[in-house]
Amino acid sequence: MAGVSYRGVTRRYPGVERPALAELDLKIEQGELLVLVGPSGCGKSTTLRMLAGLEPVDDGEIWIGDRDVTSLPPKDRDIAMVFQSYALYPHMTVAENIGFHLRITKVEKAERERRILEAAKLLDLEKYLDRKPAKLSGGQRQRVAMGRAIVRRPQVFLMDEPLSNLDAKLRVQTRTQIATLQRRLDVTTLYVTHDQVEAMTMGDRVAVLKDGELQQCDTPIALFSRPANLFVAGFIGSPAMNLLPATVDGREAVFGGQRVPLTREQVNDVTSPDVVVGVRPENWRVGAEGSRGMAVTIEVVEELGSDGFLYCRPDGAPDHEPIAVRTEGMSRAMRGERITLVPDVERLHVFDAVTGLRLGGQ
Repeated sequence: MAGVSYRGVTRRYPGVERPALAELDLKIEQGELLVLVGPSGCGKSTTLRMLAGLEPVDDGEIWIGDRDVTSLPPKDRDIAMVFQSYALYPHMTVAENIGFHLRITKVEKAERERRILEAAKLLDLEKYLDRKPAKLSGGQRQRVAMGRAIVRRPQVFLMDEPLSNLDAKLRVQTRTQIATLQRRLDVTTLYVTHDQVEAMTMGDRVAVLKDGELQQCDTPIALFSRPANLFVAGFIGSPAMNLLPATVDGREAVFGGQRVPLTREQVNDVTSPDVVVGVRPENWRVGAEGSRGMAVTIEVVEELGSDGFLYCRPDGAPDHEPIAVRTEGMSRAMRGERITLVPDVERLHVFDAVTGLRLGGQ
């Protein structure tokens, strides 16, 4: 086992002006499951492939433990990779797929069989060892791919969107199994996904990338409660945080007819009258039409049973993005109904409208 360090790592593709990855500084602690998340093209897979040795490093260094692996070929890096496509050999049984690397590296048969059985027990695959991949479900195939990585006993696991091919229910089940297994094995793991819910539920820490640049790396709770900038605020959370243009008037922010107090730290960070106020869907209080608050009209009601979401349009603002509001389940809210919204002033997020940075420190 070993930690991983990216030290000023940059990757440029020929003919592309913007680097795919720009001066990345990132440390993955020994035994940690760190998730890379961001929109398509942000540099997630490039980051992982550089660690695997499948992409060259144009600037900077990559270390695994106390070894500089920047220029080492993939086979010398002591990593194991789990792919989105499973990459199983269709003509081999589950046992043969799991033990393939051990066989080509000439591990003795008895040791090979012992390690295959050990991995199969961990992954609940014992009764499938004689089956071919075609006879397995998607979740079972992904567990075989995990088993092939486990038997190698690498210093680092790399997982590149391993759940993308699974249906929604199986994704939830399998991500729980992967997270539990990783903690049991205590192997340093870099996990790539575009799904921020997957990232938040699995990672010890989550690194958010945009346009090849690291935006923030922190625990899921810290990312949710104190996003560093507008991008992280809008990306983390489902539904996303409501971001409302506002102006600063003295020690207050004004938006939608509301005046909300700013902290001393936020006021000290203000560089212009224009700010953006962030309100999570669960941080609105809903009032009846005509009561004090922001007047809105409900356009869409999503009823999920245990809770619900209202998507509302502010009065007099036809071009405004719908405001998401979380409510109790089985509510009586109706499309077309007029209501008022009042934000919880203790849980507001305020950002500089120009730089996008959070006001009031981290």
